[in-house]
Amino acid sequence: MVKNYFFKIFAGIAFLGLLTACNTTSDPTESIPNPDEGTPPKKILTKVSSNNVSQEEYVTTAVTGDLQTAVSKDESFTGSAYYTGTVTYTNKNITKIKYVSSAASSLTYEFNIVPDATGKKIYNATSTATGATPSVSVVSDYTFTYDPVNSRLTKILEKRKEGGISAYNKFIDYSFVYNGENLIQVVRSKGLLDINGNPNMSTAVISKFSFQNYDAQKSPYYTLPSVYFITRSLIDPAQFYKISPNNPTSMFIELPSPATPVNTSQSYSYDNQGYVVVEKNQNVTFTYKNL
Repeated sequence: MVKNYFFKIFAGIAFLGLLTACNTTSDPTESIPNPDEGTPPKKILTKVSSNNVSQEEYVTTAVTGDLQTAVSKDESFTGSAYYTGTVTYTNKNITKIKYVSSAASSLTYEFNIVPDATGKKIYNATSTATGATPSVSVVSDYTFTYDPVNSRLTKILEKRKEGGISAYNKFIDYSFVYNGENLIQVVRSKGLLDINGNPNMSTAVISKFSFQNYDAQKSPYYTLPSVYFITRSLIDPAQFYKISPNNPTSMFIELPSPATPVNTSQSYSYDNQGYVVVEKNQNVTFTYKNL
């Protein structure tokens, strides 16, 4: 009787052990891979803020992401002023951008653009920078040069009519240097045209804008059309780096004497798609929308 009792206990323990062993196996659902979430949505920059104060805003269409208006700092004004850039399209290509500052003393710029066949490059352009009087207004004619091998922009020659003069009398030459796809330096030469209307480089005053040590992540500005940033940089050449696909981690600006060279460094945080979300040194944040 006792033996039969212990045999039943032993059989019960063995059965419980078998159940326990079965329950230690992985849940079948854990072995199924996560469903494919597909291609992440394309992002486009909408706002840049510094210390929670908006510095740049970009309004784009909902589906195609075409840039409509852009607001950015007016660097020529010592106080707080902003340029609003309004973009005009012809056959889906940007053909005009007008910049109006909130500062009445600043110039109003209107760029008329002839795009190439792709619409992504500028073939040539003209601009008027209108001030309070003709003596401070400027009329410009731009010629764009591209590398025939890789199609990168290598030079912009601007011939200017300044001071109300009817003939072109001055020039600005922009020369570009690259490392891969990223623009690492712009050399700006400003001087007088000779009697034949050609740049007299012996009269030139030189400025250099260097963009260094690029990361390998996505530039927020590369989500917007480079045509816009090229014209914006013709107003402020320190912005030319915005046509690059990646992000510089330092900038070095050398203006003519007696100006002191300025060196700034950048350090970034990124989201899981590789887009910059924060520039930590200047406490700049970048806001996007999905297309």
